[in-house]
Amino acid sequence: MTRIIVLCETPIMLQLHDIDRLPHDPDALREVIRTLWAESDQKQRNIIDLTSTIEKYKQENAWLREVIAARNRRLFGRKSEKLTDKELQAWLFNEAELGALAKKPAAEEKVETITYTVTRRRKKGRKAISADLPRKIIEHDLPEDAKRCTSCGKERPRLTPDVSEELEYIPARIFVNCHVHHKYGPCTCGKTDEGKPIISGGREPRILPGSIASPSLLSHLAVSKFCDGLPFYRLEKMFGRLGVEYTRATMCNQMIGLSRALQPLLELMWEDVRRGPVIRMDETRLQVLHEHGREAEQQSWMHVALGETAEGKIILYHYHTTRDHSVPERILSGWSGYLQTDGLAAYHSAAECPGIVHVGCWAHVRRKFIDARGGPKAPPGGLADEALALIRRLFMIERELREKELADEEFAAQRRMRVEPVFAELEVWLETHLAKIAPQSMLFEAMRYMRNEWEKLIRYPDHPWLRPDNNMVENAIRPFVVGRKNWLFANTPLGAHASATLYSFIETAKANGLEPYAYMRRLFQVLPATHKEKLCDLLPYRINRQLLDLPMTG
Repeated sequence: MTRIIVLCETPIMLQLHDIDRLPHDPDALREVIRTLWAESDQKQRNIIDLTSTIEKYKQENAWLREVIAARNRRLFGRKSEKLTDKELQAWLFNEAELGALAKKPAAEEKVETITYTVTRRRKKGRKAISADLPRKIIEHDLPEDAKRCTSCGKERPRLTPDVSEELEYIPARIFVNCHVHHKYGPCTCGKTDEGKPIISGGREPRILPGSIASPSLLSHLAVSKFCDGLPFYRLEKMFGRLGVEYTRATMCNQMIGLSRALQPLLELMWEDVRRGPVIRMDETRLQVLHEHGREAEQQSWMHVALGETAEGKIILYHYHTTRDHSVPERILSGWSGYLQTDGLAAYHSAAECPGIVHVGCWAHVRRKFIDARGGPKAPPGGLADEALALIRRLFMIERELREKELADEEFAAQRRMRVEPVFAELEVWLETHLAKIAPQSMLFEAMRYMRNEWEKLIRYPDHPWLRPDNNMVENAIRPFVVGRKNWLFANTPLGAHASATLYSFIETAKANGLEPYAYMRRLFQVLPATHKEKLCDLLPYRINRQLLDLPMTG
């Protein structure tokens, strides 16, 4: 039998036979009780500590499970953030319910009508072959005697023919341009012009003097690697099948030579970027094997800056060993305007320079809430879906107004009028729910990120060239990431800088609707003989498109 004695809110457990052995002296009995109370109190504290530790580990375990699940979705799940029809219907239902879930702002309420456009799927069938492609007409006719009627002998009437088309591919061919420069010696009259005993036909300047590669071959190499992602060792094998020994070392040296020749043009592009009112920036990893003072396993970085002018878009790549604040500060030195980036801390100090207004990216906020909700296939209805529905309205407003092709001032005025109520709803929603969420959760991380970036996130309506997201520069950096999956690394810093230069020209050409091979070939042909004052006419966003002798995109 066990009796429980309660002293000072702390229960002391005693067996029945222990009570009989308790001392009769009051002082000794008090000492026994004190000892038992201290032991019981310590056990109680240990239980509380263990309970707290278990709860802490439970929260950490739940947090780590969320992180692992989110990373698995990024690696193995659907990469697109676009919703399926089924998911869209569920989200639209949730969006309609937001009015009851969030408080209305104190400001005057504005009624906003949201329309949804349903796009019908096109009928299945093969797309017509482009009419811009050259065509070779192949006639299929009957012999003359087969065209005549077997009864009367007259020729049958000709009907509308059936026409079918097929695409034919002519494999690449390599041939040698053999330049013969005729020379003429002194005349037999003995009165040779002073200083010209031998004369010869003029030699055109070449972008790589002494190289065996023509502008067409150099442009093919550059576009194959920096546009199509083919590493040089594969190109070496492809040339071998054509009967040409062309080593990857030669290709690398030629790309480095091209990047040096393009530096004057690259400087002009940087100057034009700094003249524009908006610059978007991002960065991605790059491994360089042989760099002085660094291990081969250390990460370097390829930075990308995207600017806009009235003449077109400019995409510039810049290689550096770090991605700390010194890189954007150096790139943006002396510039003033709107800088749009993600939440990387390195951009914060750069944006503190006088004249720079830092703008955030709603796409990064959206991705964090998608991770918090458990991926696109998670059941709808949680707080993450409420945030996503409001963010989605911002993108819908942007798309609808962009499709109208309004003048800049009218576009900016309409956008601000329509997005400010959504900003107010989002702010109220954030203040209402942030304090109620467990700190160690992906939902809390998403909310905290949005709160920390809030002032930058609501700045994009300030300029008509700004957008809610920074996807333009992310799309510009994607070709580099795709190419990196094939060639994996750069061998030396010279190769990394050459890659940055050639990516800049190729991606800028693509962004302005030029076929990259046609542009690069023309550039390599005319650059050596172009005067310094005319270099600006060769930039991708200024070149005369009629000079490109291949079809252009866009």
